[in-house]
Amino acid sequence: MYIYQLLTDGGRQVTREGFLNVVAFIPALLIALILHEIAHGLVALWNGDGTAKASGRLSLNPLKHFDWIGLLMMFIVGFGWAKPVPVNPYNFRKRKVGAITVSIAGVLTNILLAFVFSIGVVLLGNVKLVPDTSLYYFVYFCYALCLLTRQLNISFALFNILPLFPLDGYRLLSCFVNENNKFMTFMRRYSLYILLGLVILDYIPIVSNYAPLNLYLGRLGEYINKGFTRFWEIVFNV
Repeated sequence: MYIYQLLTDGGRQVTREGFLNVVAFIPALLIALILHEIAHGLVALWNGDGTAKASGRLSLNPLKHFDWIGLLMMFIVGFGWAKPVPVNPYNFRKRKVGAITVSIAGVLTNILLAFVFSIGVVLLGNVKLVPDTSLYYFVYFCYALCLLTRQLNISFALFNILPLFPLDGYRLLSCFVNENNKFMTFMRRYSLYILLGLVILDYIPIVSNYAPLNLYLGRLGEYINKGFTRFWEIVFNV
């Protein structure tokens, strides 16, 4: 379980740093989830559709956005989804432009948040402190918050861009193809089962290291993390 790994430093033992990881996970999750959804609603509003606003989805209240299965997945495996923002494309001033921009708004917001919070990862990660002091644990918490916010946002972006219904990737793909073709119909019917299968593969010891989700989110996410880190290291010369 993802939370257990945070608490026990990867399954070894419970530490004070582990408790701080779990505490930092909550605001990191809220930042990634809420701003992702608000981005969808705001871009829809800018395109002429006020459905999300009328439904209260431009709120910072997390209860407005939680999908409880998606939230549970976040705690178990470290990625998940929120309740889709209601959108009426018939209200868009330019329907196709509106559909495309609303579809990618959440993912781009997550990538931008990950990029910005990488500043804290780089700067705080280079602070030298005496362990087991109040300042040490304060800085560690701030570092964990930045690190987890970056990781969750990258995972959120990569996961949501998958062409699984009702994720953003499916919505984006539907802007360019007939939603009633065989592939899109199949994805609407079976996306949940596909997702469950992918998650189960991630937890089978023999194949977990080569499971599609592990390779996709883990490997690609790691490359993005390293790229953001390297960029800010060059900027700050650290």
